[in-house]
Amino acid sequence: MRIAYSVETVRAAERELMARLPEGALMQRAAAGLAAACADLLGRVYGSRVALLVGSGDNGGDALYAGARLARRGAGVTAVLLNPDRAHGGG
Repeated sequence: MRIAYSVETVRAAERELMARLPEGALMQRAAAGLAAACADLLGRVYGSRVALLVGSGDNGGDALYAGARLARRGAGVTAVLLNPDRAHGGG
């Protein structure tokens, strides 16, 4: 069974964590988890090709950081920014 949480529930949990963690730590954790899940799907990262469809805000930042992690492991990564003016600057 899959569980879904409301937006407000997720935001409240994130606020609580962000208050205790260094700046950017939560995003790095999300990126690491996303990169690991992608690596599992790919089976072999080195030499794979990955396309990122990147929205705005922090979720887009998660995707960009995850793409960078995959690129460091040898994947060819292309990022398509859906709204370049609103893309996450750090990512």
